[in-house]
Formats: sequence, C-alpha cells, structure tokens
Amino acid sequence: MEKGYVIRPGENGFERAMEILGMVYKFPEDISDEDVEGAANFVFPALRNTVLGLLELPANRGLEIFFFKKLLEYFWEAQRAHEEGKKIIFIPFTFPPELFFAFDSLVPLCTEVFSGLIVNICYGQGERFWDYAVSLGLPDSMCSGNTIGIASLLYGPGLKPDAIVYNTPGSCNPNAKIHAFAADYLGIPQFALEKPVDESPRGREQYYKYLLRFVRELEEWAGEELKEERLREVMERSYRAVDLYNEYWELKKARPCPVPNIFSMTLLVLRSQLWGREEAIEVLQRMVDISRERMRKGEYAAPEELARIYVSYIYWLFDFYGYFTWMEKRGISILGDILAIHYFPPIDYSSKESMLRAYADIAFDYPMTRQMGGESISLRWLEDVCYAAKDLGADACVFGGVHACKHTLGTISFFRREMMKRLGLPTLVLIGDVFDKRQTPMEIFQKEVDTFIDQVVSRKKRARRRS
Repeated sequence: MEKGYVIRPGENGFERAMEILGMVYKFPEDISDEDVEGAANFVFPALRNTVLGLLELPANRGLEIFFFKKLLEYFWEAQRAHEEGKKIIFIPFTFPPELFFAFDSLVPLCTEVFSGLIVNICYGQGERFWDYAVSLGLPDSMCSGNTIGIASLLYGPGLKPDAIVYNTPGSCNPNAKIHAFAADYLGIPQFALEKPVDESPRGREQYYKYLLRFVRELEEWAGEELKEERLREVMERSYRAVDLYNEYWELKKARPCPVPNIFSMTLLVLRSQLWGREEAIEVLQRMVDISRERMRKGEYAAPEELARIYVSYIYWLFDFYGYFTWMEKRGISILGDILAIHYFPPIDYSSKESMLRAYADIAFDYPMTRQMGGESISLRWLEDVCYAAKDLGADACVFGGVHACKHTLGTISFFRREMMKRLGLPTLVLIGDVFDKRQTPMEIFQKEVDTFIDQVVSRKKRARRRS
C-alpha cells in the first residue's frame, strides 16, 4: 500500500464517510461562492474535486445540498436500525429497492452507493479498502464498485448487515460473488433472485414465481408478512417518482440540454437507494423544476453545446468535478448511461398479486439485469442504448466501465460498429476503472474526450452542416 493509505485499526468506511458528510448538513442551500471555495479548501486535497463537482456550478448547488441532506438522514436511520429492532439488508445496484421499503422491519442499503460515498468522501478514495480486499485473497478481477464498500465493512466495527441480497445468474456476476463472499465471511443469510434468460411470457412467469419465493423467504427471515396496504403505499410513491422520471427524460431532449450533468449521478443514487420513499419524489421534483427553469431562461454552463453524449455503460465516479462539471463547462452534455434506462409497466393497485407482478416486470427489465441477463447481452445492450441515444438526440457515445465487466469488454467492438451502422454515432472506448483513479487518471480521460470531440464529433457535425 502507498504511504498514508494504511487502514487505521477499527476504521470502517461507512462510519468515516458519515462523519465527513455530516458537515454538509450545516450548509445552507443558498451557499455562496466564497463558502464553496472554503469548503473545497477544508477537505483533503484529493477530495477537493468532490466539493467543486457538486457545488461549483450555481445551477445545481442548492439541489445537491438538499439531496445529500436527505441521503444522510436515511443513512442515520440505518445507523439506528438495530437500536429500533430493525434489520439491515444489503442490496446490489441491480435490484429495485422499493420492495424492501414495504417491510416495516427492513432497512435496505445499496453497497455500490456505499462505495461511491467512500471513493468521493474518504481519504484515499477507497483505494486502501480495495487493497485490503485483495490482501484477503480475493482476486483483483473483482469489481471495485461493490468490493470497496464491502471490504470497508469487513474490516472495522460499526454498521454491519443482517442479510445480503444478490442477483444471479447474469445481472452482474462480480457483484453476486462479492455479496456471496461477504455473507459467508460474516455468517449471515443471503437471498438470491434468479432470472431466466428466457424473455418470453413463459420466462417472465417463471421469474414472477421466483419473486414470490423470494418474498416468502424474506417474510420468514424478517418475521413479518408483506402487507398489501403497505406495498400499495410504497408502489404509489414509486410511480409518483416514475412520472417525474419521465418528465426529466423529456427535458433532456431540449437543445442545449437544460439538465445539469451532475443530476445524472443524483438520479443513479435515487433509483438505487431511495426509490419508493418520499425523499426520491422531493429530490426529483426539484431536479425537474430547476431543469425546466433553465430551459425557459436558455441557461447553459458553456457558450454553446458542442456535443451531446450518451455514456454507453456507466459514469466515471471518482472525480465529480473532472467528469461531470468539466464536461458541462466544456460544452458537453451528458444525456445518461445504461443505468438511466428504466422500463416501468402500467400498474394495477387492486391487489397484492397485481402489484407484485408489476414489480417483477420492473426487476426483470432493471438496468444490467435486462441487458446482462438477457438472451443476448450484446443485442440487448445495443438496442437499449440505441433507443436512448436516438430518443435524446445524442451526437456520440462514450464507453467507460471497470476491469471486472468482462461481458461488456467482450462485446464493445460489436457495439461500436453497430452504433455507426444503425445511427451513425461514433463511440469513444476508454479502458479504465470508474471507481479507481489509479487505472486511468482523469487527466487522461479528459485528453481522450477532448480529442474525440474535436477530431470526430465536431468534424462530423461540420461536414453535416456543409452538405
């Protein structure tokens, strides 16, 4: 390990992140430029870009403070869970959390959200926890996105889960492996929801039966029956958020895009951790209101919108300022990534069965589960990104992932070729790790994007204007 990255005895990444994040709770939503600079200078130099990425641009400043306060309040609830007789259950980012909110005694926590907090808030940006996981004998082919969060909790005292959920097979195999390892290491129950690769009505019906079995196992473990009234309450809140999600999607079609780039990260966390709760509705409503007002005023961070990109896999999440803010100030609008493409079927609230059927469809078509657990990874991934890129008016795609995502790396050449054939959209392929800056530093990423926009996207647009 590098000097200064040694884990102190008893240090847990989640508790440490909560201590640092607590200072956000003291910020007013109308924080001044001077206070933003003061906060950026107060934290570790490596974390300065986290503060600036969230707060430098006035358009998203108040929203991000409001959002992190809501997220912090939820995590405080999790820290009090055991005192209040509740159970903490870890879930992956490939699993819709609203089902767990329908249980009074369960508190779901998304491990990838943990990892994101640790990487952007804690000193060392999660690298020490990744190194610790490898020192346990875990292969370095594991995914940093979930391993960093899990490893930090294995090391020190503090918050610990009472059970773990994972998706298998298909959805995200490295995620399933680290969750299964953590369950065995901690000696706690693990629950799996299997997904058939059969996408026909027969396969969906089988998945619904698996979901019912999953619910029964949860009920038995939690000592609580899933009540119809409680499920209805949660699903109604979920679909209020769906209406706002659809409006948010439509706002992204405007030119220039009025939605701040950092909102893409905010949506990802909302969907993974808070969907089905009132906080998700409150934050999403503000995101829509801010974007609508920016569209009305014609506000944009750069003199002009040079490019509209769709991230064909996932965002780079170790440097908010160098990624989201830098691109927005450069005139590059981020329209979404694979985790932003959701399918919400019509829902019938009349019975517990009808609501669970709708939930089964949501989970079946959930990002990653839909593509990586489909009959054809390459085709499903291509079709979904094609739909999003065309609908939102993208000029190009940018690929970024983690070294553990062997399924996407194995099909990226096919994806890039087909995107050009179907939509005429070029794709920049960058090999790195979206949670670990040691693989491809942000400076390299920015140089590659700069060259791609100047030499490929802008030239293509100029040629189109000439013809």
